Amino acid sequence: MHESRFGRGRRLLPPAGAAAAIAAVSLTAIPAAGAARHTSTARLTLAKARADVAAARKPMTKFTGPKTSPGPVPTGKSLVSIYSVPAPLPQRSAAGVAAAAKAVGWKSKVVFGNGNPPGWIAAINTAVTGGANAVVMSAGVPALMAPGIAKAKAAGAPFVDVFNIVKSPPPGLVAQVGPPERTEGYRLAEWIVQDTGGKGAQILAYNSPQFSDLQVALAGFRQGIKDAGPKYQIINTTLSPATDIGTAAGAQRMAALFRKYPQAKFIFTLSESWAGTFAQAVQATGRKDITGLGTDGDFFLPQIRSGAKFVEIGPDTSEYGWFAMDAILRAMNHKPQVKYDVPFRLLDNTNAKSTTGPAISNSYDYQSAWLKLWGVK
Repeated sequence: MHESRFGRGRRLLPPAGAAAAIAAVSLTAIPAAGAARHTSTARLTLAKARADVAAARKPMTKFTGPKTSPGPVPTGKSLVSIYSVPAPLPQRSAAGVAAAAKAVGWKSKVVFGNGNPPGWIAAINTAVTGGANAVVMSAGVPALMAPGIAKAKAAGAPFVDVFNIVKSPPPGLVAQVGPPERTEGYRLAEWIVQDTGGKGAQILAYNSPQFSDLQVALAGFRQGIKDAGPKYQIINTTLSPATDIGTAAGAQRMAALFRKYPQAKFIFTLSESWAGTFAQAVQATGRKDITGLGTDGDFFLPQIRSGAKFVEIGPDTSEYGWFAMDAILRAMNHKPQVKYDVPFRLLDNTNAKSTTGPAISNSYDYQSAWLKLWGVK
């Protein structure tokens, strides 16, 4: 497998120095998918792939929030919801946070973090000095927000981060909310197995060391392809910067891969954020035989319904804010935090028309379910 240095990213950008350091790291540290396959027996069978994909395609019809109450909802509080970059995913999540706060009678405000770590910290500091009782960041890198998180902690304002979950968060980060990215990545590998009938495939993949959540998704995808056996190979993994998203430069880079590897019929784009870039590359090359796959799902469903060969898997992003609100209530009531089960769904050309709107959405009234859990009428 070849790992290219084109560069890549999606939700959050580290400072210029950090980005340069990432770019300088040797990519040989990332194991080549397919390079270590010494067995001929596939651990991932076609039957399992078909069953798992079929289950993932089903609508999300059940509330998966915690069973235990977070305690009483305090009155007269205020919350600031910050989104890190101007993209559908963090914007929808941030709006969900504000909607949850409003539903319990709190004042809420949605703020843009200016697309970079200094802007995130400035937004946090402004929220805290302005008297916010809680802060939620959508799509921020925890380590790069540490000073702001510390300030929120000192002011007694619980801080919750959505996406980019890390194992050792900065002190003061009371909870992290995100979907099972590794499982989602694995399911997309299974989608390829079921789509090809177990006959094998050569695959392209994107990588992004900047974003911890997408690294987890990529790891799940790699594992799924490895488990599928030697007939399935990732023949190129390319780094792609966040500036590739929806831009001519990004489309050119992806199109170059499509031209270089005509035998590849699938590309794992990490996130649906690159779906627009994928569509541009398909148009530029005429490669209507290639399918894109990515986690999340916030804007591209209309194109899938119209025939775009793209597969996405993810939660209803708007509900993220309600999970975050629950974590804030637990912190304010000095209750133990819980591990959240964020539901997800796979959408492709077989079921994209079963929903309306541009984003993956739940098929149950999650707002009423959360309010019932919180004891709010």
